[in-house]
Amino acid sequence: MQSRRPRRQRSGPRPRRVLLVGLPPLRLDALRPALSAVAEVDSVPFPGAEFDRAVEEVDYDLVVVDVTYLQASRVRPLITQRFEGSGAALAYVAVDGQILVHEEGSSEPRLLEDTSVETLVAMASGSRLTVVQDR
Repeated sequence: MQSRRPRRQRSGPRPRRVLLVGLPPLRLDALRPALSAVAEVDSVPFPGAEFDRAVEEVDYDLVVVDVTYLQASRVRPLITQRFEGSGAALAYVAVDGQILVHEEGSSEPRLLEDTSVETLVAMASGSRLTVVQDR
């Protein structure tokens, strides 16, 4: 896998964009409508051609990755590398509901204090979030 090319410069405002990666149907059904209220939302499986296409073709502001059925220690570095230089915030949702957030310029992911759907919606809309601790 290669790193994502730098985000293209755009003129004028554009809607915020969210990519949901590898979410199971129930979690997808819970998140998609809420996030759609504040952003354009796409969802793709991981790994696969759809994921690769999404990374290359669209500039996302937030990427939510479900690592419930994946080995987080292997998936997080791969996905983080793919979005390097894009400016996207990456949120990794674990089986226990914890959410680790990796933002461009930060060396380590941070654990979110509030893991509600509303928190992800706030993040999708561009709001800053409170963390429990640095990881």
